[in-house]
Amino acid sequence: MVKRKKSRDELFPKDNAQSNNNIDEHDTKNIVDTDEQASDQKKAYREKIQIAISSIIASSALTISKFIIAIFTNSLGLLSEGMHSGLDVFAASMTLYAIRISRKPPDIDHNYGHAKFESLASLGAVLLLFVVAGWILYEGFERIFLKHVNPEVTLLSFGVLIASIIVDYWRSRALYRVANKYGSQAIEADALHFRVDMLTSSVVLVGLAVVFLFQIPNADAYAAIAVAILIVYTSLGLGRRTLDVLLDKAPKGIQGQIHESITGFEGIQKAHSIRVRKVGQDTFVDLHIEVPRTFTHDKAHRIATNVENKIKNELLPNCDIVVHVDAVEDNMSETIKDKIRLIAEDFPTIKNIHSIYISNVVSETDIDTEQNKNSEKHFRPLHLYLDVQMDDKLGFKIAHSVVDKFEKKIKTEIPNIIRVTTHIETDLDVESSVGQEEFADEHFLDIIKETAMSVMGVSDCNDISLVYVKGELHITLTIKINPNHIKTGTDDLVNSKTSSNESSSIIDDDHSDDQPNDISVEKAHSISTQVQNLLLQSTKASRVIVHAEPDE
Repeated sequence: MVKRKKSRDELFPKDNAQSNNNIDEHDTKNIVDTDEQASDQKKAYREKIQIAISSIIASSALTISKFIIAIFTNSLGLLSEGMHSGLDVFAASMTLYAIRISRKPPDIDHNYGHAKFESLASLGAVLLLFVVAGWILYEGFERIFLKHVNPEVTLLSFGVLIASIIVDYWRSRALYRVANKYGSQAIEADALHFRVDMLTSSVVLVGLAVVFLFQIPNADAYAAIAVAILIVYTSLGLGRRTLDVLLDKAPKGIQGQIHESITGFEGIQKAHSIRVRKVGQDTFVDLHIEVPRTFTHDKAHRIATNVENKIKNELLPNCDIVVHVDAVEDNMSETIKDKIRLIAEDFPTIKNIHSIYISNVVSETDIDTEQNKNSEKHFRPLHLYLDVQMDDKLGFKIAHSVVDKFEKKIKTEIPNIIRVTTHIETDLDVESSVGQEEFADEHFLDIIKETAMSVMGVSDCNDISLVYVKGELHITLTIKINPNHIKTGTDDLVNSKTSSNESSSIIDDDHSDDQPNDISVEKAHSISTQVQNLLLQSTKASRVIVHAEPDE
């Protein structure tokens, strides 16, 4: 009989329906998530813009006041503070620009978006802090060792510094809150500027107090040097984190956590090439998973989707994940028949293979020579014979050439198979092979029923259909099998199956208490085959399909 290759929808109807339902639910969930993310992004953008503009205003006010007092008091500490606050204005302006640019969506030139503009702004702010620290150190050492300048300390200078400390503390807290909330390195750099400004203002305040109380002129310069050192120290941490983002450094330990979370995951043999990168607040993950190559595309895709969901739910919420599925050979579960079917997939003109049988090949040398047996203990020479369905429009020479290549590839990839015998047959065109069901007279239906009921074990026969396909008769029917009929009157059937019954008796005995009237699938198939063969002989039908049911 000729068989056709079933489509994936026919082989896995339940999985297909479930997959379609999952797709619909997934699409609906994606629409809701996209709307929520768009709303959150707008809210974050407004909040970051507002905090950046307020920082520019605060920095400008502090810069102007510090420069005015520094000019009148000739204080290097206040002058350094004014320079620092001036750079705060520039850094806050850079932050505002970076926030506006980073909001742009991904495009053809920036596939991962523009969030790294914030990191670039953060790096620029850190570099400005280093420039300020260098200038302050230079001026401080020059005043200590080369110049002798006596700063004029007034109550107004103390007032400006105290006001600066209060404003800087308020702004740094507000900026850090927004930076931590949205993962913005540019705003974090702005917050660092204000925090450093607050600390350096405190140091300068102490230095001016020493000058005012104890008349020590160089105390102001020493305070300025301390400010510079403090700026360098506090800037190093943010600079390192900013470079980590720009250089795509993965978060510490994240690869191990991802690997551990999916190790032992159903269907996954191995995970490798795990890569993680941060782009602003977003995290991008790509990894490879290895699954048996015998899995269907649908099953492999569902496993990849499950991996994505597991990582998002347990480790990195709202991350962007790409899972690449590698189909690999699985020597533990992959059978020889699996290998043969996979090899057949490499030949498009081979539509299907079926009736695959394998036998051991034993030569006289193998029987007589014990040495050969020992040396080839793990090598069993096999003979493969099977049916190969080809495109019926192919010429015989071309079809034979394809089958010949198919046989050679089998021998190459499965060394145990030393002989291959193939039976070439045509693949049925499904559209042209649709049959027409016709009514039959009661006498013919009675003959079919009587023939089926003549087989021991068959207690009933119904649902008989006659279908004509291209002038050939196909018969379909349903039989009911009663185990009691087999026990009381099927000695011949039981004797013909003695060996298989002995091997399956253990299984039957284990369930004898729960299912006293049950039989094995092998026995049911044997009865169905007898009915099929009898009908093929008595009705001259070209095909008989027998569906068996238990008689309950």
